[in-house]
Amino acid sequence: MRNRTRQQSMADRHDYDQKAEKTNDGELVSFYMCSPETAAEEFEISKQLYHQITGRKQSPEHDIIMYRIIQSFKPGEISPEDANRLGYELAMKFTRGQHQFVVSTHVDKAHIHTHIEFNSTNLNCDAKFQNVKNSAFILRRLNDELCRAHGLSVIENPKPSAKKQKEMAAEKYGTSHKEQLRQTIDRVLPDCQGYENFLAKMRAEGYEIREGKKLSFRAPGWDRFTRSDKLGADYTKEALRERSIHRGGRSSAARKAVPHAGRKVNMLIDIQAKMAAGKGAGYERWAKIFNLKEAAKTLNFLIENDLTDYDELTARAEQAGDRFDEVSRHIKQLECRMAEVAQLKTHIINYSKTREVYAAYKKSRHKKEFLAEHGAEIAQHEAAKKAFDALDGKPIPKVAQLSKQYAALLAEKQEQYAEYKALRQDMIAYRTAKQNVDKILGLVPEEQDQNREQKPER
Repeated sequence: MRNRTRQQSMADRHDYDQKAEKTNDGELVSFYMCSPETAAEEFEISKQLYHQITGRKQSPEHDIIMYRIIQSFKPGEISPEDANRLGYELAMKFTRGQHQFVVSTHVDKAHIHTHIEFNSTNLNCDAKFQNVKNSAFILRRLNDELCRAHGLSVIENPKPSAKKQKEMAAEKYGTSHKEQLRQTIDRVLPDCQGYENFLAKMRAEGYEIREGKKLSFRAPGWDRFTRSDKLGADYTKEALRERSIHRGGRSSAARKAVPHAGRKVNMLIDIQAKMAAGKGAGYERWAKIFNLKEAAKTLNFLIENDLTDYDELTARAEQAGDRFDEVSRHIKQLECRMAEVAQLKTHIINYSKTREVYAAYKKSRHKKEFLAEHGAEIAQHEAAKKAFDALDGKPIPKVAQLSKQYAALLAEKQEQYAEYKALRQDMIAYRTAKQNVDKILGLVPEEQDQNREQKPER
């Protein structure tokens, strides 16, 4: 594995899952927020953005690049098409629509089974999938619920040890309550007409609500309240208020300049290049149909956004990219300033805590022995003094002042990040639409077309 890139590893996995002989020439492959033929490339792009946005990067030995779910069915109980639809539904519920995934149903064995590969990096490229200790039990419960709803068999009597482990994990981590609350919110929220209406509907579901700085819920039978912000960034009090007001929509004034939320345009497939790479006739037929559908989506996108002029499309794509870059830079600046404030606050606290130890160290006649015993505190004190010297004579701020400043920076970052997510979607949509138009009109330079496999322009 060391001589293979991360993208190559993902591509090999996707290629195996989508083999024509396993998936009826690609007819049993579905996908979410990506194209199956370029899924590995798109997954890789999201991981590069994740590193740029967060600054975090794991070593290859510990980096989980994507997850696989295998869903199997009793022979003769389900059709391949229904199995694929059920796999898509399971993937959507388990990832809560926050991760790209590809669903491939295999019919080359005696029993129909489905492979689900989903990206470990989320759609916003700012977090990874949280694979908690009882994720397998959450997945099993979701799968059983779906199978029962469709009249399919489930394992009714799992091993006692598995059941005991599930109960222990739920008791220790409280994830069962969180998942239940998250699913209730996701079910109730789309039909709400404002924040107060959302709270009323949650009360009608039987939840007791406690409102303060944070929003908390407690269902009948729960010993404690569960804070909504523990469910994720989309479930904070502010986020729920925003979601209940807008419900994913946009004002009519903004609609003209923003891509239609209901249609995601994917890149057209270079069929000739894929055929040269060894794809079969079945793939060619599937790819042509795919390209026709994506061309239609591209046309709808242009009409809905009043883009009948090519120069205007080019300008919109450039503007979307420029605005995204501008907001990205501003967020980076805020994060750097937040790190500086947090570091200075730490130095002030450490200086106060280690002042007496450092004074004793200075007076000690046995500095070597003293340093061996109190080395960490002395290092903290000296690091704090160095940070204060870097202030160039400015007064050292109070901890309370820094806390207030940090809170203001954080609030500004959260406000900017909401715009960042929307702008990223706009940029991808406009650039993809323009790329498709260029391909249809034959405007893509030959060398760019040949190198797209290696360097996709997103």
